[in-house]
Order: sequence, then structure tokens, then C-alpha cells
Amino acid sequence: MSDSTYCPQLWDGFTIDNKGNVFSCCHIQPLIIGNIYSSKLADLANNENIVKCRKYSLQGQLHCYPNCNLIKKTVVPQNLELISPLCDYSTMRRLHLNFGEKCNIACIMCKQPKRYMQNQQMLDPEVLIRNIDVTPFEEIVIQGGETLYISQCLSYMDYLATQEKKYTVLTNGLLIADSMAEKLSLDANVVSISINAATKATHEKVNRGSSWEKVLSNIQRLVRAREENGTELTVYGRMTLTTFALHEIPLFLKTYREIGFDKINFGYDKATVPDYLKNNPGFRDQLAASIRKSLEHSDVENIDLLRLEQLGLL
Repeated sequence: MSDSTYCPQLWDGFTIDNKGNVFSCCHIQPLIIGNIYSSKLADLANNENIVKCRKYSLQGQLHCYPNCNLIKKTVVPQNLELISPLCDYSTMRRLHLNFGEKCNIACIMCKQPKRYMQNQQMLDPEVLIRNIDVTPFEEIVIQGGETLYISQCLSYMDYLATQEKKYTVLTNGLLIADSMAEKLSLDANVVSISINAATKATHEKVNRGSSWEKVLSNIQRLVRAREENGTELTVYGRMTLTTFALHEIPLFLKTYREIGFDKINFGYDKATVPDYLKNNPGFRDQLAASIRKSLEHSDVENIDLLRLEQLGLL
């Protein structure tokens, strides 16, 4: 175990899965803190489970830390011994809601269709409204499945608008018609679109059931709605890397602005991509060189490179 296993996510927010189980992060780790159907979120902020995990984190004993790819492990605060395992609910800043697995496409690396067959439960927005005081949260992430395909997501998004709370919505971009573009441009802070490729052929191979032309058209529709309404919506492009699309990273870095994205980030299929790169060192080195060359002409400030760093591609 590392000398430091400090994880700020244990102190700054919560993730809630479709069953109502509350965790510290979107990797549903390190354990279930409680359940939103039986407890108010504020009452879980310092319960026995989360306090125990914070103590483990401060003592270098957090079991999920070594394999975590969410946090920058080089950022460790000084004087860890002075950090309290207790925290005030009013200081919480992050709320991540995973409403369920229902989706209108079937991405090649995604386990959601299989999980949805086994568990079709969706988070109940009325329970969330009743048991979550959203006042402290600055970052509220709405996730599916496909968020814009899930009525419970749409209902909770409407509620957040009444509370004047901006949110981040994760979507595949297929359902952004004019009315939805208008709504998102006014109510959302971030729309993150999982495009997962840089060309039509690869996008439609990875995002099975999608249409490259339709997604690109919807991105432009969203950008126009933002401009017409004069809002500060950020349109993110997300590329979850698969072995089928690794070679398109340099092109994505070059063309994301043309597509309509303000910023981009990356994820990767943990089941295939790390081993593929390890077993193909020549390809990995050539790809890394191409990425570095593309970055010479890219707006690096608007590119989240964490996952590329973790994969040894920088």
C-alpha cells in the first residue's frame, strides 16, 4: 500500500447509484455509505462508514486507492495528520447521480445493456427531492444510461432548474432536438457528449446504433442555442478509448473545435486498452509520438490529459 492514500472525494461529495446506494465516487468505492431511500444525504455526511473510510485514507490504508484512475495522486496536501475525518455537509461540492442503465444505443465497450436486462430500477426523483438538500453542491452530474432517454432524469433536471442549480449532463447526443438544446443551453452548466471517435466509421462501430451526422448536427444545434441565449454552457467532447479508436486520438485533438466542442476529455476501457498498449509497444510509442505532435498545435488548456498520462501516451 502507498504511503499516501489521500482521496479528496471522501470529503467533497457523493455518488448515488440507481438503487439509491450512496458512495464517495463514481467508481462506487470504497463501500456503501448508506441509502438515499432510507436516509437524508446530510445525515450520511459523517456516519460511521464514511468516517472509517476517511481515517483509512489518512492512514495510507484506503484499499481502492492503488487502482484508482480518477484522482491525481501527485497532489497530496501537507499535514495530513491535521485533516479531520469529519466534515460539514455545507462544504460538500460534488453530487453525482446515476439514474439507471436504460439507453437508446449499445456502445461496444459498455456493460449497461446487459446490466439493464438484470436491473431496470431507476432513481426516483421524488425521493431525491425529499432527501437531498442541493444547496451546497456546485457540481451536480446527471448520468444514465442515456440521460435524455430516461424520464426520471428529465424530471430531476426540471427540479434543479426550479432551484436555480446548474448541472452537468452526460449524453450520447442523439436526442438533442431543438427544444432540448434550448433547455440545456439555459439550465445546464456542462453538456458532455460521448462521441468516442473522430470519424464516422469508428464512431458508428463503437457507438452501435448511433449516427455520426445526427450527433454532429445536434452539437451544432446546442452551440447555436447557447449563442442565441447568451449563456455560458460548456460543450464537452468525451472520447472513451477502445482498441478500435486509439489511432484516432491525434485526429480528435486536431478537430474537436471543428466538431463544436469547447473542451475534451478521455476515458478508457480498462478491460482492454491498458493490456493492448502493453502488448503492442511499437504501436503505443508511435501513437504517443503522434499525440505529442498534435498537442503542439492544440489548445492544451482545454484538454484533460489525465487518462492519456495514465496510459503512458504522453
